[in-house]
Formats: sequence, structure tokens, C-alpha cells
Amino acid sequence: MKPDTILIEIAWEVCNPIGGIFTSLKTKAPEMVDTWADNYVLIGPYFREISALHFRPSAERDNTPLNGTVAYLRSLGFEVMQGHWLMEGARPKVILINPVLSTDHLNEIKARLWQQRGISCLNTDELTDQVIGFGELVRIFLTEFAHRIPAEKDIVGHFHEWMSASGLPDVSSDQTRIATVFSTNATIPGRYMASNEADYYSDFTRYDWGQRIRQYNIEAPAGIERAAAQKAQVLTTNNVQTARECEIFFERSPDNVIPGSLNLRTRTHHETFELHKKNKTVIDAFIKGHFSPSYQLNTDRTLYLFTAGRYEYKNKGFDVTLEAAARLNQQLRERRLDINIVLFVISKRPFHYIKPEVLEAKARFLELQKICQKISKGLGPQLYTSVASHRNGLLPNLNEMLDAELLLTWRQALLNFRTHKLPAVTTHELVWNDEITDFLQREGLDNREDNPVKVVYHPDFLERTRSPLGMDFKEFVAGCHLGIFPDLYQPWGYTPMETVMSGTPAILSDASGFGHFIKETIKEPWKREVHFMQRKHTKHAQAVDELTEKLLGFVMQYAHDQFVPRTDVSSTLQGSFSSLFMNKRYNDSFRQALLRRQPETHLY
Repeated sequence: MKPDTILIEIAWEVCNPIGGIFTSLKTKAPEMVDTWADNYVLIGPYFREISALHFRPSAERDNTPLNGTVAYLRSLGFEVMQGHWLMEGARPKVILINPVLSTDHLNEIKARLWQQRGISCLNTDELTDQVIGFGELVRIFLTEFAHRIPAEKDIVGHFHEWMSASGLPDVSSDQTRIATVFSTNATIPGRYMASNEADYYSDFTRYDWGQRIRQYNIEAPAGIERAAAQKAQVLTTNNVQTARECEIFFERSPDNVIPGSLNLRTRTHHETFELHKKNKTVIDAFIKGHFSPSYQLNTDRTLYLFTAGRYEYKNKGFDVTLEAAARLNQQLRERRLDINIVLFVISKRPFHYIKPEVLEAKARFLELQKICQKISKGLGPQLYTSVASHRNGLLPNLNEMLDAELLLTWRQALLNFRTHKLPAVTTHELVWNDEITDFLQREGLDNREDNPVKVVYHPDFLERTRSPLGMDFKEFVAGCHLGIFPDLYQPWGYTPMETVMSGTPAILSDASGFGHFIKETIKEPWKREVHFMQRKHTKHAQAVDELTEKLLGFVMQYAHDQFVPRTDVSSTLQGSFSSLFMNKRYNDSFRQALLRRQPETHLY
């Protein structure tokens, strides 16, 4: 491409952590900034509280096309923020647009979508309305920006998923001077049908997708996705399953299938173990603070298992994981093993606040630690003097050696620390109960002491500054013993990929794009602590049986060997997932889009 080509990436997950696109964009940002410099811009939605954690606004006073376009949208009355994405290793330029429009304006857009695209937007929910508003403002932004750019400069617009792309068809139809690339990593019909049609994977080509999207009331999202896929100059996906779905649902084959990327430093086996020990210590501290007020939980005999992902109860396999955990709980009770399991379930859900008892337990545990350190510091010299002066070798009464005030402080802190309540299952006060909390309550997974399997449901993203665990997700993953991902519909799977690449053993599904890649790339992956289970052509009950068996085997192996297994595949896969390699493949897509937009120039 020309050296001064401009690349604009549009995604709903720019500075807005929801799922894999957020991870993907953050992962490749340093490489993109190095390659494109000031010609690289990201556009996303603006949500004040969420954006504040990832975005730093800046005052751009120069009369550049980008600044002029921002000023133009503001003059129309829209809220547009300009600045940089705060992340490790890069500060890419970001434009954030408030997607909430007036009812009248929104109805005008919906009418145009129906008249020009045949997309029905009746009875849409709040999120879909925001997506439609965002797409319209992106269209206005790109149109104005293209007018301000010199004619000899090329512009590529890369749209990620349907939530970014309601304006893409008009960008193409209006002959806007922008080459368009649309990337879809999962189709809307596929997401819904996989979790509702028992034999979806047997032959999904036989379904009447139009009838199904009406049945599931997803006409607007599916219509936007289909129109974007058909109108973009280039269509890409990251897995074979979605490529087949594109052929059926969009009547278009993807131009490129490009796997996901994740830049993680390759570590030796020893480094992986040390990283696990370091981060497990942080998890241990949270668990002690969370459970110790109610009863003692020996963290040296506790395994940390987790499942995580976007809240899609069936598609992400949360239903299978929880049912297997309930069965595992019963089997471990019968075997009376001196081992506890803590299953972490991490999925973003609406919540009001972190539960006060969770924060109080953590604060009181830290206070107890401080008092213990103070007692230890004070007793050390006295204990040495006492033992050295008595030749009988008996230890003195430590209570008699304590300062009265310190002893009173200790007893008061201990009294405040103890509680008769069970440890909270959910760390946050949810806006409403969901399928996860309903199942846990129904099956009695309530963190009773005699339950070998305990559950911590964390309905928010793991970030060091906001989570009661006090650690980031990648640190948490490294500190766990096993990741569980029995996905029913997972076109790629950034969380499973991050887990395996971090050295943490994992159970993957044959319905996972990443899982399929592993099976094609690694010979006998189970020997390297990457295990698989059948989901595509297996009934729900069979999947639960298989996962229960694998979890029990993992626990029994640990009980027998007292050995913490780690994966050993990162060095093999590092090159396959590097952003440098994947970005070269995306550059091919960008060139292809430019060629199709302006074939008469013979430039590409």
C-alpha cells in the first residue's frame, strides 16, 4: 500500500471490554502503532464510566482532517471524544462517539434501513438502538473525514462485527472514498441456532435462516450483519466454521480466514511454574480473606478452577461446567478426599456494587495480617531473650509476653473477623439473578464447609484496580490450576487461547476455533495438558458426563501426585499467533479492498 494510507478500525469494543475483540485490539495495538504511526485511528462508542478506565482525552488544536471532522460532528450536536487508548506498550489514537440518539433521529435511521436494506428494526432493545445510532454516526464521521483528506491518499475502514457496521452498507453504496473490510468471527444466526437447535452441527445448511431470525427476534442484528458482509469490499473471519456459516447465511464466502492473535512472551517451563506460584499466592490471599471468617480453608490443598467468557449460558458451556461441578462435588464428598475445589465463574453481568461483606472480609483479613506482623516484630526479641535465658528449652507463654493493648487489639480484630454467615457465592450485588445464580442455589452449591466444591461468581472483568481479587485477568489465569471451556459455539476463543499460552492446563471443546487449531497443530496435545471434549455431535447429558470424568481425573491425579501440571505449547504456537504475522495477512485484505474499490487505477 501507499506509505501514507490511513487505516481506521471501528469496533464496539474499543475502550469497551466485552469479549475477544477488546483483547485482540489491545494485543495488536503496539504493532499497529509502530507500522502505521499517526495514520492509525480507532473508533468506538463512548460510555462515560467505562471509557474513563481505558481512555485519556486530549485537546487537539491543529487544523488536521481528523480534528476538523471531530469538530464537525460536535457542531451537529453529537458528543464526540478524542484522545488515546491507555494500554501497555502503545497509545493509539481513539475517537469515541456517544451512540445514544434522540427517538426521532433513531426512527429516521430505522426507516432508511427498512426502505434501502429491508432490515426490520421494530421492537429493538436498548443495545440494538445504540448500535444503530453508533453506526449512523460512524457513517457521518467517515464521509466527512474522506472529504477532508487529499484525493491522492487512500483510506481503509476495518469494521469488526455487526455492532460496528450498521453504517457500512451506506459507506459503500454512497461511493465514499473508503475501502471497507468487514470481519465477523461469529454469525448472529449461528449464535442463536447452536444453543437452540439440538442437531445444529449435523447439517445447519438445511435451516431456513430467515424464519429462524424472526423466531428468535433477531431480525435487526442479523440483517445488519448480513448487509455489512454483502456490501463490504472484503469479508474476513477467523475460523472454518464461521466461513461455512457465511456461505449459507450471507450468501458470500469470506475472502480470507485469519486466526486470532495474542502476543505473549514465550517462557521456559521453570518460568511458567514460578509465574504460577507468584500469582497463586495472590489468589490464596483472596480465598483466605473470603472464606476464613466462616471456616478455615487450607489453600495448600485447594485447586483453583475457572471458566470465563461473554455471558452466553449455553454457548459458552456454563451450563455444562456447573452441572459437572455439582456432580464432582457429590463424588468428592463420597470419596472424603482432603481436597477442596474453588470454581471461579467470570462473566460480565449488570451489577450495582461489590458486596460489602466481600470488601469487609478482605479488609479485616489484611488488618489481621498487619496485627500478626506487629506481634511477630514485637515478640521476636523477647522470645529470643526468654529462650536464651532458660536452659530447660521450654517456650514461654506468649500471651504473657504480649503488651496488654496489643493483646486487646488482637482479640477485638479476631472477634470482628469471625462470622456465622456462609462465604458469598457472588462477589457483586447483581441487578437481577441469572441462570448461574439460579443453578447454584438449586443445586446447593452455596459454599458450605462440607461441600468440597466452592464457587466464586465474579460478574465483572478482572482488573487489578477494580476487582476484589486485586489482580488482572492474565495474572489470575496464570495462578489457576485449570481452565474449563466446554463451548457449544465458540468460533475462536481468546480466553482459552490466553489460558493455554499462559501455561495453565485447559479443557477445550471441539466446537472451538482455537481448539480446532490446536488439534491440527499439536500432536497428542493431552500429553501437554491440553484436553478436549466433544460438543458438536454430543448430547448435553453426554457432555456433562465427559466433563465430570475429566474434572475428577484431574483432581485424583493431583491428590495422588501432589504435582501442579502446566502446559508446554506456547513456544510451539508463539509464531502462529503473533500480531506481526497476522497483521501482514490483514494487510493483504486491505490491499484487496483498495483494489476492489478503485480497480481502474491499477494501483493494487
